[in-house]
Amino acid sequence: MAESRYNYLRAILYPEDITEVGGGVMEMHCLHVKDYKYRCYRNRDEVGNPYGHVLSDYLEFSVKIVKADACHVFYKRLEERTNSPFSFIFNASFNERGRLKNFDDGMITNGYVVDIEESCANDDDSGEEQLMLHVKLLLSNINYLGMEDVHTLTITND
Repeated sequence: MAESRYNYLRAILYPEDITEVGGGVMEMHCLHVKDYKYRCYRNRDEVGNPYGHVLSDYLEFSVKIVKADACHVFYKRLEERTNSPFSFIFNASFNERGRLKNFDDGMITNGYVVDIEESCANDDDSGEEQLMLHVKLLLSNINYLGMEDVHTLTITND
């Protein structure tokens, strides 16, 4: 992982766990993330002290779909009854062969796809309509890939 080369985060999504494939992440299998949001929190008592397990709302993200078959992985996971990994990689760079060379940091989420919504802007003057896929993921855990270590945030134990 290298020092940031950008003033803002550019996020891509790889629909697997990047720690399991190592240097095998291909740029052609990644999707550009338009936005994402999630919230993790703990309950607080009447004095304001946190207690209990980490809780989470849903992770919601939107990706640009360039090739029509890129949607298949999300619909397949919507039907599955097991949690699945999704890797969000920030400020990634790829070598001349299209393999992941470097990135600033990332997070690997595990969860269940519970909702998918497609949208397409038909008002594009150039005629190049852009399909957007909005996915809702019920989180199980998150692994944060930092510059020097990995931090795991367990939300559920399934």
